[in-house]
Amino acid sequence: MILPNLKHLHYLIVLHQYQHFNKAASACFISQSTLSSAIIKLEEQLDCQLIERDHKSFIFTPHGEKLVDMAQNLINDATDFIHYGQAQGSDDKGSLTIGCIPTIAPYMLQELSEASKAYLPELSLYFVEATTENLLQELSHGKIDIAITAMPVKNHQFKSKVLGQDPFYIAGDKSLIEQFKQSYDYKSLPEQSVFLLTQENCLTEHALAACKLAEPSKIHQFSASSLATLVQMTAFHQGFTFLPEMAVKKGVGDHEKLIVEKLGDDIYRDIGMLWRATSVRQKTFLKVGEMISQVLKEI
Repeated sequence: MILPNLKHLHYLIVLHQYQHFNKAASACFISQSTLSSAIIKLEEQLDCQLIERDHKSFIFTPHGEKLVDMAQNLINDATDFIHYGQAQGSDDKGSLTIGCIPTIAPYMLQELSEASKAYLPELSLYFVEATTENLLQELSHGKIDIAITAMPVKNHQFKSKVLGQDPFYIAGDKSLIEQFKQSYDYKSLPEQSVFLLTQENCLTEHALAACKLAEPSKIHQFSASSLATLVQMTAFHQGFTFLPEMAVKKGVGDHEKLIVEKLGDDIYRDIGMLWRATSVRQKTFLKVGEMISQVLKEI
């Protein structure tokens, strides 16, 4: 039995991702003819039709869909195989790619990098910043080893562990903060006075849930894609918003002269780690998780 070429399996996965031969070939830095030949060779080798073609389009067959998932698992296992070999079986050697959401990454990665030099000096860390949704895709496709995000994360198939808590603060115009503190009731705030991040950013969902803000009329139609923009717009409109403690400790909101105050120890988001259950590097991931837990306590 001749084993399939891993590169051809990668081409199959990318074709499934893009659903377009030209785009998939470009993403793989090969010609369309090379991609087509690789898929045909896989079909001949497996004696199985992977895609149904006509002169303008194609669709994956049911067998093709299933084999894409199996191919992804093989690629992930091969990646783990290489990392394990390069580390010579040691949990503390090699490299690790960490994905992290934008409302955590800028406020933790410097401390994490410094901690890794002290506790895991032979493990090289590489970082990727993306939204939770994109991190889950990257993790599934083996492009990152672990994902650091706010918890809980809905509808995922990964192993997970909570590493620490990040309390929420209120921030905004002095008069609005004082008005809110009289009753701690969001109904007391003016219409359209609360500024939030976009829905793609999980901080919005977690802030609304933790703070029990259920008044849509209070939320401004503007939404920011970063905390830097969020605090600037909140200051410009003399509004009201929520910030995570790790950002507050890094001075977010200071330049804009926002009033920033902690809501309470029981109002927070959980920070957690996700990883593939099939990975052979779980000991390494858990060590990194312990290090991140310590960093979260110190920042």
